[in-house]
Amino acid sequence: MPPKPKASAESLKQKSLMSFFSKGPATTSKATPKLKTPATKNSSTAKDTGSTSNTKQDASKPRKTAPESSPLQPKTPNIKSLSTKALTSSVGPSSPTSSRGVSTPPTSDPIDVDMDIMASSEPEEERATSRPKRKAVVVDSDDEDDEAPIRPAGRSRLSRHRGSSPTEAASRKKARLSEGLSDDEEDEEDLPLKSFTQRLSRFKKSPKKKKSASRKHSDDEDFIAKSDESEEELMAKSVKSSSSRRSSIASTDLTDLDLDDEEEDEPKPSKSKKAGAKSSAPKQLTQTTSTGGGSSFLTAAEQRALDKKDGKKKAENPFAFLQDIRDIDGRRPGDEGYDLRTLHIPSKAWKEFTPFEKQFWEIKQKHYDTVLFFQKGCLYEDDARIGHQEFDLKLTSRVKMSMVGVPEMAFDFWAAKFLGKGYKVGRVEQAETALGAEMRMAADKGKGKVSADKEKEKIVRRELNKVYTNGTLVDPALLTDENAGHCVCICEESAEDGSDSANKFGICVLDCSTSQFNLTGFVDDICRTKLETLLRQICPKEFLFTKGSLSVDTQRILKSILPSSCLWTALRDVEGFKYDAALNELKTLFPNSEGEDAMEEDSEGEGGSANILPPSVPQSIREMAHDRPAMEALGSMIWYLRQLNIDKDIISMRNFNIYDPMKRGQNLTLDGQTLAHLELLGTLLSLLQRCVTPSGKRLFRMWLCMPLREVSAINARLDAVEDIIEHPTFEATFSKFVKGLPDLERVVSRIHAKSCKVKDFLKVLKAFKTLSKGLAECANESEGFDSRTISGLLRGAPDLLGHIKNLEAMFQSPEENEEIRDLEKLLENEIKGFRKSTGLELNWWHSAIGNKDIYLIETTAAKAKNVPSSWTKSSSTKAKVRFVVPALQKPVRKLKEARETRNGVIKTFKFRLFEEFSKDRAVWLRAIRVLSELDCLFSLAKSSTAIGTPSCRPEFVEGEKAFMEFEELRHPTVCLNPNITSFVDNNVSMGGESAGIVLLTGPNMAMTATGVIMAQLGMLVPASRARLCPIDAIITRMGAYDNMFSNASTFKVELDECCKILRDATPRSLVILDELGRGTSTFDGMAIAGAVLHELATHTLPLAFFATHYGSLTDDYAYHPNISRMFMATEVDDEAHELTFLYKLVKGVAESSFGTHVANLAGVPTKVVQRADVISKEFAKQFKARIETKHAMDAASKLPVVAQADFAYLFKLAAGAIEPPADPVRKREVLKGLKAAIRGYLPPVSA
Repeated sequence: MPPKPKASAESLKQKSLMSFFSKGPATTSKATPKLKTPATKNSSTAKDTGSTSNTKQDASKPRKTAPESSPLQPKTPNIKSLSTKALTSSVGPSSPTSSRGVSTPPTSDPIDVDMDIMASSEPEEERATSRPKRKAVVVDSDDEDDEAPIRPAGRSRLSRHRGSSPTEAASRKKARLSEGLSDDEEDEEDLPLKSFTQRLSRFKKSPKKKKSASRKHSDDEDFIAKSDESEEELMAKSVKSSSSRRSSIASTDLTDLDLDDEEEDEPKPSKSKKAGAKSSAPKQLTQTTSTGGGSSFLTAAEQRALDKKDGKKKAENPFAFLQDIRDIDGRRPGDEGYDLRTLHIPSKAWKEFTPFEKQFWEIKQKHYDTVLFFQKGCLYEDDARIGHQEFDLKLTSRVKMSMVGVPEMAFDFWAAKFLGKGYKVGRVEQAETALGAEMRMAADKGKGKVSADKEKEKIVRRELNKVYTNGTLVDPALLTDENAGHCVCICEESAEDGSDSANKFGICVLDCSTSQFNLTGFVDDICRTKLETLLRQICPKEFLFTKGSLSVDTQRILKSILPSSCLWTALRDVEGFKYDAALNELKTLFPNSEGEDAMEEDSEGEGGSANILPPSVPQSIREMAHDRPAMEALGSMIWYLRQLNIDKDIISMRNFNIYDPMKRGQNLTLDGQTLAHLELLGTLLSLLQRCVTPSGKRLFRMWLCMPLREVSAINARLDAVEDIIEHPTFEATFSKFVKGLPDLERVVSRIHAKSCKVKDFLKVLKAFKTLSKGLAECANESEGFDSRTISGLLRGAPDLLGHIKNLEAMFQSPEENEEIRDLEKLLENEIKGFRKSTGLELNWWHSAIGNKDIYLIETTAAKAKNVPSSWTKSSSTKAKVRFVVPALQKPVRKLKEARETRNGVIKTFKFRLFEEFSKDRAVWLRAIRVLSELDCLFSLAKSSTAIGTPSCRPEFVEGEKAFMEFEELRHPTVCLNPNITSFVDNNVSMGGESAGIVLLTGPNMAMTATGVIMAQLGMLVPASRARLCPIDAIITRMGAYDNMFSNASTFKVELDECCKILRDATPRSLVILDELGRGTSTFDGMAIAGAVLHELATHTLPLAFFATHYGSLTDDYAYHPNISRMFMATEVDDEAHELTFLYKLVKGVAESSFGTHVANLAGVPTKVVQRADVISKEFAKQFKARIETKHAMDAASKLPVVAQADFAYLFKLAAGAIEPPADPVRKREVLKGLKAAIRGYLPPVSA
């Protein structure tokens, strides 16, 4: 902003141009020097004393007119377009009626526009001392490179010059306003212009103006290291770039100025002439060509007003490319393939950036979807606006850039907040200190290195240190919970036949906090059962995929399963590593040693997937090397981690495993639907999980997702639980050393990544020492237990004390640096001398972070005025003021450099110590695994005790076909809820001597599945007696819901899940089917339910609960020996339409589904309920009569349709039309069941 004029009010008074033109012709005094302009062949000047037709001057007076070729044609202002007020107010704060209709800012100096200088008869000497009236003035332009022709006095419109030469342009330099000369004056070229120049000298530009011209260059003064170039050189560069921008702005934004009609047809000056004038002539009035072909000239005030307006527009929208956002490939949001991670910045925008802006946008254009924190503690542009909108942070402006200030010390706090809102967070750190930047530039200068971009080299170098996402968090301050935060990458390969019913999946699961990779590959069904199971087990926080690689069905399943907080990250086709590239990348990451190279050569030609990769690659990866989708998923994950700058620390842990989400044949399989329907990871997990260590809590979740199946393993765990219950002092011993331990599993990963502080590392060593001693103490105490489960587990824990001693032996006490000690002593002596010389109470002040501000002298604010004048004020508070002492800067600089060197040595030693620790990471992780398993056993023991009585240890029996027997079984939710004191228990018997399928009618409630899970988990169950054969899978079809994302109706969802049950169930499975057949007509639903029930009871042969409201099924299957009809007892009041659930499982058939009673409980109007009850009874009566009539008329109907199906199956089996089941157990059980069924519906044979 230009400085305010210092002239008095009288000197600011100006006369209107109209007053000059209203006078008669003036007589020129001989003492008055004449203005002269160098004459050329094609140029001449003329003095115009007339006016246009719009003036009130007498038309009869003679006037001189300039010839057509004259470059100067003075004219009087157009009164209709310019008011007198506007013309007489050149320094006022605003001009209501200017030619542009906008306010005119004040100029740097007042301009008197009274042009009656021709009538003045004062001698030249007097005019040198007194302020005369003048006809024309010159005001320096803000631009030094723009061409500005001379403007005649009194002109308000813009005129154009023709045929101006460089010589003429040179004479017009700095002349913003001038009088056109007469023909007589043309010949007087040799007269001096001294007096005229003296009169105009006081209108030269204020020296302070240059500061504003260089303001753009100083935008980054906080970010630029000190340069050896002088301030004047930098200022000159800035003025040049600033003026070129203003010149381009003026050439486009002045088309709305009024132009004289006579000037519209005048030709434009040639480029060559303009170039000559620009190179040799000083600044004059800015010339702008409008769209209409006319020309105009601006005064300095008008130019500043234009610049101010344009600056305001630029301030509101400094980066135009943000108005039309595109990705790096030019796609807009909403376009197919748009990549929200990148931003396109036009090449012309880079030329206008300051060095810091260029540094910022170089990082931001590659991470546009990431909130970037710069180490100085600031967010800029869109990131700043996000911070303002989400958390109401104060939004300010740093020159052109919006900015939000965030304390650097509070980065973890604010990063966690942004992550909680679902944003990615990036941290941009300084790659060097300001001191280091100065040292670098000095070193480069000494070596004679010249950078192509000098401005960039002056900026302190900054690099994107790390990008944080919810699925890739490692830092403990950002990990908000103890649960694993998984990032999942999925690659899908279509089936060979082109259908989606047998697509192949490759999945890489990563827990960044522990650096653990899990790889898996499988062929999945149309329901994506295995994929759903895996996702529900791990509950990912970030999902990584390649655009266009996933089928529509898979995308719909993912959208319905993944939590809303899960971050979806899409990669382009060119991103990530494909199969061959992934294999090559793995070979690069895990290079062979010399011995391994020889082994690899010997193994060539042996075949096998493991030979695809060298032995240096972890074994788990080598086993999966043949799986193309799995390798591509791993390759994409590695590529993504590299973009986040965390790949080396995580991959080098070599923690790779093969993960099977179903584990069929090894564990009790609980698929995704079962986990959701039974609420295992919600209600049951919260009831049973009582671990005290973070790693134990994560392990217990996986135990619950995959309970045991082998009888020996279950009994061993039950033995351990009983030992813990019987020895309460053992729990006290465990709690004593576990209390206060950090999350050791995550700490080991951080130490390997070298992101652990020294004090935290010492705490970790102390924690491992405590852990080792505690496990040894527990092992000694467990020697007296009846079982060897716990003692065997604890004896498998490694001895950590020897490893800890080796690390402690590497410790070195920091040696005192003599140079640092001498410099510190010198500075202490200096401040003592300052205290004596000044008599003030002085103290040293040091910043809390690094060596940036050290050894500043601090004193009280009241006595700050008494310090020596050579001291420079650095900062202050309300009570204290801090000063920099120039005389001490040399020893302070040496001290900083010495400390910097010492810190580098300490950092190198620390990293060497961390590397030594990481060499034994397998030992540390094995000890942590023992601790976690022991913690889970204690959790099972605590839950077993909390369920109260009756409770029992389940008895497991090996067998080929599943069965279960529970007496007085209760639901764990009822047992573990302290607010419930009374409950109803039930006896459940399925399989073995009893029917394997329970056909439930009427209202129902299931509790058997949770009892089975608790039993196979290895804990006591809430029953007086439990005896069962281990179950291999629990498969459910419960509830009525649709899946809009999967394009499936309620009925379609039921049939999809039913199909999965018929395909996957075995004689050792437990199936729960709830009200199959809804969502379609009554007869279709009844037919489907009956057919499925018959298939389960006759051919599939699992244990099953089949709940239905189709009462006719109880009659159709009354004969079947494998179906037991049962219902939940209720008490009914028909008059009041009241229903009481007794929750007691009894044999028989429910007399009704009590739909109208439930309607009454729901508050349906009584009149509607009564009408519905009448219709229901009439419908049941008609249906029963129709069935009886059909049986009486059709002899074949006397044999149920299902029985006819059994006969047809046996006939085809005997005729060889169909093959019996391949499984010998199922084959035997099917024939045994059919034989028993035939006996059920054939009349007994008389003797």
